[in-house]
Amino acid sequence: MFATHRMVMHLAYTLTENDYIAFNKSHYSRSPSMRKQFSRSRVYMAIVCFFLPVLIAVTFSGFTYIWAGVLGGIALFALIYWIYPKFYWKIIEKNLRKFLREGKSGSPWETKATLSLEDDGMHFSIGPNLSVSPYSSIRDIVNENGAVYIYVDSLQGAIIPPGVSGSDEFVSVLKAKLPANS
Repeated sequence: MFATHRMVMHLAYTLTENDYIAFNKSHYSRSPSMRKQFSRSRVYMAIVCFFLPVLIAVTFSGFTYIWAGVLGGIALFALIYWIYPKFYWKIIEKNLRKFLREGKSGSPWETKATLSLEDDGMHFSIGPNLSVSPYSSIRDIVNENGAVYIYVDSLQGAIIPPGVSGSDEFVSVLKAKLPANS
């Protein structure tokens, strides 16, 4: 007897470098350990910047103008605390672009992807690589800024970029197939 698989839903789209960067930034912003690391580094950087003018004032004028160093430190602390998130995310994005472009001669990263829901699970192919994930292995589905991120486990997932036709229906059918909804 032949086993047949009835394809329920199918999406085909192109993943770009910006899609991967958006996913990673989204993941970092929701990850408890990354949020904790970000908060710590933001405060540490601001504290270091507070003490810098204080140390300069003490070094060059003794304690005569320490009040100027403290006021400058407070101003620099507030400024660094305020602008640090923009700096942090620019560094994250720069490192992600560098990682994605390694081995690609500096050209933008782009590849074809397909995602389908079949009887035996979710099938995901990116380029020549195909993986099949049973519906019971899907851990989370996140909608953010028009994109959909489907987490299978800590090292595997699928990205549906914004604007992919049929993605809303796909997510609805996927959610209905999850064991919690069966």
